[in-house]
Amino acid sequence: MSKEFKFLKKKKVIIFDLDGTVVNLTADWPTLKNILRERYNQLYDDSCEFRSMSACLSEILEKEDEEVLQNFFDIIRTFEMKNIHETTPIDEIVYFIKHKEHFGIKREIKLAILSLNTRVTIKKSLKLAELEDRFDLIIGREDVRRWKPEPEGLIKIKEYFGVKERDMIFFGDLENDIKAGRSAGIDAYYIDVLINLVKNYIN
Repeated sequence: MSKEFKFLKKKKVIIFDLDGTVVNLTADWPTLKNILRERYNQLYDDSCEFRSMSACLSEILEKEDEEVLQNFFDIIRTFEMKNIHETTPIDEIVYFIKHKEHFGIKREIKLAILSLNTRVTIKKSLKLAELEDRFDLIIGREDVRRWKPEPEGLIKIKEYFGVKERDMIFFGDLENDIKAGRSAGIDAYYIDVLINLVKNYIN
């Protein structure tokens, strides 16, 4: 293993966020947030201003309104998929995933996705990046009820693979990804760290 990648040496599971980490989606997230907020206000006659989509969904959870929650998942899914074919891969990360053995990453090391995107968006994005068969587990928006920066998704991955926190590493592009890793007790890095290492290795 190249010395630059030694921090991955003892890891058994490498986890990636999706958007901004493996690929770049083209969805207009502020517009989607407004759509969800307006829908929420119509349903509950409430003028809440949500700081994030997850905060909106958390409010629905508090109301124990599973039907509405599933409807909001449908809205998110439809919006995400609208321009899915404009998705662009992040070349260095795609290269790393496809050629992980070149970096000293053993074949048996598991790869997982933990994303706030819906599963259909994740799977289609990975297919467009020709990575659909590279991941052993996908945790999407619908699979948890406490979203990043909460650690629920990472805990699910830990339990699925039956590993310890020290055996895992998480890469993402946002502060909430790093916070989720810290909350779960696992190493978490901004994806730029890995991108730069791969660039140096290739060049």
